Amino acid sequence: MLPELRDLAPSEHPFSGYKFVRQFDTMLIEPPVYLSAMLADALLAGATVKVQSLADRGAIAQLPEKLVFNCTGLGSKALFNDDELTPIKGQLTVLLPQPEVQYAVLHDDLYMFSRTDGILLGGTHEEGVWTMEPNLEKKQEIISKHKVFFENFRDCK
Repeated sequence: MLPELRDLAPSEHPFSGYKFVRQFDTMLIEPPVYLSAMLADALLAGATVKVQSLADRGAIAQLPEKLVFNCTGLGSKALFNDDELTPIKGQLTVLLPQPEVQYAVLHDDLYMFSRTDGILLGGTHEEGVWTMEPNLEKKQEIISKHKVFFENFRDCK
């Protein structure tokens, strides 16, 4: 699945202190671009978007539409009476866009993805957390861990 995968020699990468660094090419989508295009294509094909509250799964069966996409997310716990559904909250910290950063980094529980609308830093995994509010302590933790990782970043030219 990764035909361009290769291990880099220490002289080929800027991550001093790391014996093993791998490079590979892959495709990433930019959700704001992709989702807007997908919605536009669906609307052009005749789809409609309807936002409404549904009391239970019986209300879904009463809908006149022949095809319904379930986009209820965490709301599906109540809608389908699913006591086992447990959220896992991940949090992103978004930095200003930097066009010169054209790579992603995956390291332990950290990740960094460069997009045109910003650089996404992540690395949280909070099981059982229902709140959608940003966790400022986790934000600082993400930034601090990435700072430590990139402190040894060096020019390898």
